[in-house]
Amino acid sequence: MKKLAVLGIIMAGVLLTSCGKTYDEYLSQGNELQSAKEYEASLESFDKAIQKAETASQRIAANILAGNLASNQLRDLPKADLYYQATLSDIGDYSAGDLRDLAKQALAAQANLAAVKMYTIWFEKFSDNPELVTVKYEFAEVYHKNILNLKKAIETYDDIVESHPDSEQAPKALFSIGYIYANELGDNEAATKYYSKFIEAYPDHEMAPSVEFELKYLGKSLEEIPELQHLLSKTS
Repeated sequence: MKKLAVLGIIMAGVLLTSCGKTYDEYLSQGNELQSAKEYEASLESFDKAIQKAETASQRIAANILAGNLASNQLRDLPKADLYYQATLSDIGDYSAGDLRDLAKQALAAQANLAAVKMYTIWFEKFSDNPELVTVKYEFAEVYHKNILNLKKAIETYDDIVESHPDSEQAPKALFSIGYIYANELGDNEAATKYYSKFIEAYPDHEMAPSVEFELKYLGKSLEEIPELQHLLSKTS
C-alpha cells in the first residue's frame, strides 16, 4: 500500500508540473522537440502554448509556429491552414504592413485559404493605403500561382487594369491576362484581344516586344516559330 501511495504522489506531481508550465515553457519545449524531430510531440506543445497564451500576439506567434510545423514537417496542409486561420481572430489592431506580412507567411506555409482571407481583410481595412495597387497585384498572383483559380486571377488582374491604368502594375496585369488565355486556357481569341489592348495602351513599354512576339505566333507550335529553331536543334 505504501508503494502505491508513493507512486500516486509521484504521478500527481508529474501531472501538476505538466499542467503548471507557462506559455514560454511550452513554446521552448515545442522548439526543442522540433529540433529533435519529434514533430507530433512538438505540435502538442505548441497547442498547449496556444491554450496558455494570454495575449493576441502570443496566440498568433504560437499558431504560426504550429502552422509552419504542420506544413513543412508533417506535410499536413489543411491543418497548417487551420492554424493560420486561427490567427484571424487576433489581428484586430494589426497594421497594414503586419497583416500583409502575415499573409505572406501563410502563403509560404501553403496555407492558401487563410492567405486569401488575410488579403480580403486587408482590402476591407486599408482601401486607402498607398500600397493598394501593389497588394492587389500580389493578390492576383496568389490566385494565379498558388490557388490556381484562373478565373479569379483574371478578375483581379482586370480590376488593376481598369481601376489603375497608370500604375506600374497595370501593364504587367494586362500581359498576365493575355498569357493566361493564350497559354493556360488555350483561348486564342481572348488572348488576341488582351495582347492587342496592351500594344494599344502601352506601345513603348519594355514588355511590348514580348507581347508582339506572342501575338505573332499565337497558337503556333515551337516548330512553327523560326526564332526558336536554334533551341530545338540543340535539344534534338
